[in-house]
Amino acid sequence: MRSLLFLIALAGSAHADDSPHLVYAELLGKGGVYGAGYEYSVAPRMAFGAAGSYVVLRGEAVETAAGYAHAAISRHAFVELGAIVARHSIRSPVMDWAGTSDTGVGAFAAVGLQLDWRRFVLRGSIAANVGVGGVEPTVGLAVGVRP
Repeated sequence: MRSLLFLIALAGSAHADDSPHLVYAELLGKGGVYGAGYEYSVAPRMAFGAAGSYVVLRGEAVETAAGYAHAAISRHAFVELGAIVARHSIRSPVMDWAGTSDTGVGAFAAVGLQLDWRRFVLRGSIAANVGVGGVEPTVGLAVGVRP
């Protein structure tokens, strides 16, 4: 708890009239191939959020959900730490087979750059996803709005 308060105290100030809510669409980020997310600012440079997606590629369904903490480390740079749950399923093409599915859990750490114009936010990030299969690098791009 003391560490969290220290991070909040280190955080600078944002515009006083900025909305604490951020809704965004994401491509290739923590939310999967493409996804949507929501973030709530608890301090001027500290937020908690969730992102997710559902996509069907070549008959295989992939669902992802990620919860994370977002911290601004400078005016345009940020870090994110969180967990990802992913489910992969294949429908049966024949009647005698029920299909298959697998669910996995992992963690991620990301660094990125953010440009914001009061209501609009553009983010780019690189991340390392860690799971049972090892470490995988990813990149992501998000476009959001503060309602």
